Amino acid sequence: MNLLIVDDNKNNRLMLRLLLEDYMEENSGVEFRMDEATDGLEALRMCEEKEYSIVFMDIMMPNMDGIEATKLIRQNNKKIMIIAVSAVDDEQRQKEILGGGAEDYVSKPINADIFNTRMSNYLQLLNARNTTVETKKVYTESINLFTKEIYSRHTYFDLSSEDALSELWEYYLLDGHENAEGLSDVVRTVFSLAEVQIKLELQSSLYVEDDEEYKYFSVVNIDKVPPKILQLLLKKNEVRCEYKIQEDKISFKLLKIIIALDSVQAETVVQTIETQEEEPIVISDYTSSKLEVFDYIDPDDMLDLEEFSARLNSLMLIVSGDITEKDAVEIYTNLERIATLLASYPEVYPISLALKELSSTMSLNIDTFIQNSEVLSPMCSAFARDFMNWMEASFHTGAPSVDFMNDTIVVNCQTIESMLKMNDETEASEDMDDIFDF
Repeated sequence: MNLLIVDDNKNNRLMLRLLLEDYMEENSGVEFRMDEATDGLEALRMCEEKEYSIVFMDIMMPNMDGIEATKLIRQNNKKIMIIAVSAVDDEQRQKEILGGGAEDYVSKPINADIFNTRMSNYLQLLNARNTTVETKKVYTESINLFTKEIYSRHTYFDLSSEDALSELWEYYLLDGHENAEGLSDVVRTVFSLAEVQIKLELQSSLYVEDDEEYKYFSVVNIDKVPPKILQLLLKKNEVRCEYKIQEDKISFKLLKIIIALDSVQAETVVQTIETQEEEPIVISDYTSSKLEVFDYIDPDDMLDLEEFSARLNSLMLIVSGDITEKDAVEIYTNLERIATLLASYPEVYPISLALKELSSTMSLNIDTFIQNSEVLSPMCSAFARDFMNWMEASFHTGAPSVDFMNDTIVVNCQTIESMLKMNDETEASEDMDDIFDF
């Protein structure tokens, strides 16, 4: 078994090598072939040239630190085991290297007994990874509607409260625990669907399962959610992945993403490795897209925008069965104000148009809005969250593009509009009862 020890301190490398030699002596049949690297760049090159089972990675090193090296090695090799070894008592750095792909963290000075126990665990895990794919799967008890051939693990979320929904959102969209095509759309849809289930006093649960290529998100107990509401939620969040609905369940099939360096980053790393002996280069930023705070809105208009938006969002978040006519009038009035303000800025003209149309529809269907505000509450809450996120990212913290979330806010407006217009199209019909008589 090939092992790589990465540390810029010669004594630290020697100490770890002696611990590993002692482990071999105490465990007959275990044989390690050990190599050493003095920094992250050298480790990256060696992992490209040779197959290692375990890499012991220091954090603080010149040229490339252990955090960046771990991310890059992990991108190219999903099976290699990377163990962070450091004397740095820094919780943030520990979190970064574990988040970048390290599987465990060993603190210096290393306790020999604890190290031996962990080595036994590492070897057991590596042995399990080398077993056939079939032994890693189960073929029964799966929840999703696509396949029974899944890994034995699964993630379960009880989405019966607002706190639980917040935890789901943070886990997938803020903390970045998973990466798959369409993940944001699916999480947003699950979030909105669970909000409706909570309003209907239904038990809302999410199961997340995996196989080699896909992640499967399944929400259960949806049979009492009106089909038209479900279709509106799917349209609102622009779900582009494959999904199936059957009886009391909906399942989404998401292709897993393996993050790779873009061509510019890859070329930079290669050049750095090739020229390391001539002139060491420190590489610390591998972000391929930059966030930007935009200032295309006039300062005076921005003050008005902040004021109108704050009032609108606070009202949209409390839409419920207790909403008054005065509240409803203030909502569509603020929608109109924001639409008028944004109309002169081409960057957000689609948002301006959608807000104006929603304001008009709401003013013409104010009775419907008030009478069915309980049903509309999840959609209004989603609009408020998205609008606040757009404001914060575009004008304060940074967004990836000038049209960031334009489409999302437009679809939010269209979804609320569709439900309000449904009253005109299906008045006194059973379809209307299906949508609004919860």
